[in-house]
Amino acid sequence: MKTLDVPFKSISDVKKSPMAIFKEAEERRNGVYIFNRDKVAGVVLTQEQYENMNNEIEALYDRIDELIVKERLKDTNVKTYSVEEATGINLDDIELDENDDWE
Repeated sequence: MKTLDVPFKSISDVKKSPMAIFKEAEERRNGVYIFNRDKVAGVVLTQEQYENMNNEIEALYDRIDELIVKERLKDTNVKTYSVEEATGINLDDIELDENDDWE
């Protein structure tokens, strides 16, 4: 199994000094693979690394969504529907109560 250029430690190292593993992850600016019996059992990241990774993933998902919408808007063969066609509700028939909060 290729482990790239990621530092690694054993489960025993984690048991001895978990904070040392976090410090290494921070200093190397990378996660640390944790091995158990010659197999990767997990990866140790600092909180900052974990949050940055999740933020980057979320930004990538947002970008994918934007690209999908952009592609769909290019499609001139798409049928659009009014609110009434889609829901059967005529918006002109709805009376708003002054207590309705639309914000």
